[in-house]
Amino acid sequence: DLEDDIGQYYPDAVCLRDTNGHTLSQLKFYTNLKRGKKTFKKNSSFFIGATDNQVNTIDPETGLCPFMLAAVGNKSDLTAVYYLLSRNPKLVGVEDKEGFQDSDGNGSNRKRRRED
Repeated sequence: DLEDDIGQYYPDAVCLRDTNGHTLSQLKFYTNLKRGKKTFKKNSSFFIGATDNQVNTIDPETGLCPFMLAAVGNKSDLTAVYYLLSRNPKLVGVEDKEGFQDSDGNGSNRKRRRED
């Protein structure tokens, strides 16, 4: 795969960040979750091997946490959602900067709007 090929010839390049501040492994992680390609039942090592940085940051494209990415769409995986959420339960009901970080290590600046 691309990450392994790059890592073999340019080990330092794997840690480089894109314009949104995400590493190649984070982008790969988000992409797999969005596409529903990995399920906990068939690919548990994908979820268990996820770094804290992957689990606790939000996808810049959707603005969703990884557990949310695993929950949406026709291929949602409840076991994966539970596992990802159990890694950081503070992600539920988060407002402002408490609980998760965006790609540059800062808290999210998104706010929920109250519905009356």
